Amino acid sequence: MKKLNRSDLLLGGKRLLIYVVGLYLMAIGVVFSSKSSLGVSPVSSLGNVLFRIGQGAGAPAWVNLGNCTTAVFCLYLVVELLFLGKNFKPAMLLQIVVSLLFGQLVHLATAMLHFLPAPGSYAVQMLYLLISVPLVAAGVLLYLTPNLFPMPGEGLSIAIADKFGISVGTAKTIFDCSVVLLSVFASLFYFRALVGVREGTVICALLVGFVFRLLQKPFQKPLLQFVARESKVDRALEAASQGYLTDLVGKPKIIITIGREFGSGGRELGKHLAEKLGCAYYDREIITAIAERSKLAEDYVNQVVENQIRSYYPITIAVSMVPAPEDSIYTVNRSIFSAQSEILEELAQKSDCVIVGRCADHILAEYNPFRVYVYADMAHKIARCRANGEGGAGLTDKELEKRIRSVDKARAQYYRFCTGESHGDRLTYDLGINTSSIAIPDAVAAIAALAGARR
Repeated sequence: MKKLNRSDLLLGGKRLLIYVVGLYLMAIGVVFSSKSSLGVSPVSSLGNVLFRIGQGAGAPAWVNLGNCTTAVFCLYLVVELLFLGKNFKPAMLLQIVVSLLFGQLVHLATAMLHFLPAPGSYAVQMLYLLISVPLVAAGVLLYLTPNLFPMPGEGLSIAIADKFGISVGTAKTIFDCSVVLLSVFASLFYFRALVGVREGTVICALLVGFVFRLLQKPFQKPLLQFVARESKVDRALEAASQGYLTDLVGKPKIIITIGREFGSGGRELGKHLAEKLGCAYYDREIITAIAERSKLAEDYVNQVVENQIRSYYPITIAVSMVPAPEDSIYTVNRSIFSAQSEILEELAQKSDCVIVGRCADHILAEYNPFRVYVYADMAHKIARCRANGEGGAGLTDKELEKRIRSVDKARAQYYRFCTGESHGDRLTYDLGINTSSIAIPDAVAAIAALAGARR
């Protein structure tokens, strides 16, 4: 077992600090929205309704918002256990700790805000609700950053996805809608009116998603760097001390990464280059390996890597406290990228190789790969897509151009999400190839010569 040093302990402390601060900000936001009496976000709505019922029934003081939230979160965990059955892992029980912690933080926030007067008008109610929005949004951003333990709501959503073979986004929509319906039923059954779940549930969730994205742009990268396992300086020093990754006879290995625009011929170039150099070629095989390692469906992993899981964005934001297009599956995205990084490093250490896409230029930076970026003008990309059967049946040139731009945009967004850098930035590549003016065979010969010269 690896002995923890001071650096490891410091890193763990920073991650835990960010995690707990995030949960506390979320708790304060829940208390503000609860005091508004306009409703809270769906994941907390059932706990809020049960708390209101307890107040109406004259329940003892320990039946507070925090404890009701914990109880409901533990109920989510029980349902998750029923869904997963034998696939439920003991480590998942740590969600009980998260539930208890969050419940107590809600209780602490309630005590801290006891001085707030009950809203005497709808305007004050709305003010309380709006105050909760940036608190919850900031809390979600901080809570997700260390990628530690998921909240039971997220865990149950993933369990539903595994059980029924659907995407996590769809599963979360089902989960959130189910919780809202249960909250409405409980409120109508006891109060004969909507209490604890109202228009604020939708309003708050919509605005939380919007504010989350605003905060994400300036703060996500520095937060990730703050909780990173190692700094860029550490990686640079390690790379400098090791130099090129070498083979068994001491020669630097040939590791070529190819970034590309859709329709530019990057995949074709990579295959021919690997054949010419006698290297292993990796592209879609990596998706299969990620799926096996992460225990996720291969089709789902491919959708995440290609940044295609976006269609549920409006629905998810409307019914979730942890929403946003990419962000509702933030933890899954990070886990997939982590598996992707491990696999690429293993492949690079195994043999000479050519790797197309998959953020390989960034992930393998310390191995000094020869980094190529392949691009072309739109007319040539359209023609190549049609020649390779990627044009889509019946699509006009204008429609195909729109598809090409959409795929390139999705790839760029995934690359930025994982690396914090711009896809196609010339400063991050050793060679740019314009296949509009350079034929694939000529490009292969040129890259082979340049890569060979490094040996």
